[in-house]
Amino acid sequence: MRKPTPKRPAFALAGMAVLSSAALAQQPRLDTSLGAIAAPLPYSPSSSAAAQEGASQSGGLTLQLMGMLVTVHPSVRMETRHDDNIYLSPTNRTADQMLVLTPALRLESRQGANTFALRMSTSIGRYQNNTADNYTTYNLNGMADFDLGTRLRANLSGDYLDGEDPRGSTNNVVSSTPDRYRQTQGRGIFSYGARGAQGRIDFELGQLRRAYYNNRATTAGSDRTVDDVGATFHWRLGPKTSLQFQGKHSRIAYDLSTSTLGSVENALLAGATWEATAKTRGTFRIGVVKKDFDDSARASSSSISWTGDVTWSPLTYSHVNLTYNRAPAETTGGVGDFIVRSLPTVKWTHEWNSRFTTAATASYATDAYQGVARTDNTQNYGFNASYKMRRWLSLGGDYAHGVRNSSDSNFSYQRNVFMLFLNATL
Repeated sequence: MRKPTPKRPAFALAGMAVLSSAALAQQPRLDTSLGAIAAPLPYSPSSSAAAQEGASQSGGLTLQLMGMLVTVHPSVRMETRHDDNIYLSPTNRTADQMLVLTPALRLESRQGANTFALRMSTSIGRYQNNTADNYTTYNLNGMADFDLGTRLRANLSGDYLDGEDPRGSTNNVVSSTPDRYRQTQGRGIFSYGARGAQGRIDFELGQLRRAYYNNRATTAGSDRTVDDVGATFHWRLGPKTSLQFQGKHSRIAYDLSTSTLGSVENALLAGATWEATAKTRGTFRIGVVKKDFDDSARASSSSISWTGDVTWSPLTYSHVNLTYNRAPAETTGGVGDFIVRSLPTVKWTHEWNSRFTTAATASYATDAYQGVARTDNTQNYGFNASYKMRRWLSLGGDYAHGVRNSSDSNFSYQRNVFMLFLNATL
């Protein structure tokens, strides 16, 4: 008989799991927030395992601070990797070994119906041979979830990241060291309407700011601020089915006075969220995004955009997740005007017993550059296995294979990454 899965804490913040800097910088992702900073980057095997480390954890220390009960979760993660193409080169590939150490501290608290969380981490990466690519990154993020009554709620979040773009991961000319930046992000979501009401609305306000601080000859043109405001209206059709109507306005402003990439994006999407059975749930929205540049020399563009997320759980311990997103993304290195990026991803997670878990992932990203004849198609496949030796200690391995075929052969590559990892958390 299969052993029961350990219980999760009531308000663990899986969504606030912070990846190591390599995972953050190198994992392909499609941020569906319009104008979000994203680049067509390869899969990093540490992403899935790091997310597991950052997700819900049992245990922890409970302390009383300023009259509040605070649960403290210290953790440390160690990875050793072999990467056969660290610069994503089409030819003359450079291989290297590296060690990554990621200590972190997560604080959680609940006060009545309100919840709070804070997470601090640093990621220290050291290469065996290519020491110019060594890094130390820092991350701090927090969240406050307020229940202000039967009809009013607010969710506030903030994030600070001192990170980097690994050499070869963007369109910028490769420098002698990786491009390093500081990024801040703040967001608030204010909800009106009772949770069970037929109609309710969410208002959203946010800002993301990224500023590079080295290799300024090539990075100055990438400093930018993204301000966005939006609203989503939910109309309940049944106990587990709701229609969604979303509008969003984003202003993307570049710091460099000579930049012509500043733009405004407006999006209208409609869709639904549902839980068809106890085994299937999902969300899907589709609509139109219009991008207008400040510089009339760059053509305005309208394109279809969508975001979908469906999870099928044939067993309580086996889950298949499918996401499929299509949205604009900012370019790098002055290549074209912007990118229309589509990214379908499927992931199967299976808990073979209470200790052993595997995850298999596959994705196919298409980056269609606008204003220039270039298209990148990137296939990524990964497999992760994790064994929980104790409640607080787990170890495992990860393999990732990536292939990018670009119409510009200078940006095609193949890559294999092998990794062993050890997670310890209190």
